Amino acid sequence: MNGRDPLRTGLLALAVVAVLAAAWFGWSWWQASADDGLQRARDRDAVLAAAADGLVALNTVDYRDAARDVGRWAEVSTGQLGQDLADRQAQVARATASKAVATASLREAAVTELTGDGARVIAVLDVRISVDGAAAAPSRSKLTVQLDRAGDTWKLSGVQAA
Repeated sequence: MNGRDPLRTGLLALAVVAVLAAAWFGWSWWQASADDGLQRARDRDAVLAAAADGLVALNTVDYRDAARDVGRWAEVSTGQLGQDLADRQAQVARATASKAVATASLREAAVTELTGDGARVIAVLDVRISVDGAAAAPSRSKLTVQLDRAGDTWKLSGVQAA
């Protein structure tokens, strides 16, 4: 036989294509991992998670375990909001005296602004509140939330009705 083996030629061509494809996808993956947009997306996701967790925590209290719930408020807040909630004993006493039970769930949230150190979120929260053993009354809150970066985490620094 005077020519090359067609099987060998085909396998060689396939190997070259596979190497080129691997190189292309490796380069694309590396370029995407160094993209600023990826970090921005991660920050946005972290802000949304912190806002959801923080809003639910700030709107949840059970007078039977108010110290734990009020302690959670301090964990998710910072800045002026954190200072406003700093008097834990008064908050626990208020919840205990009124026999308050409140639960919350996040309905929707979206990041409207994101900078290096701060973020703004709009959110809709469903809250059920019971006082003195009465039936829980449902309500819906539309909120504007300010978050500040605190180290590697985001914390709520302001909450306003929208």
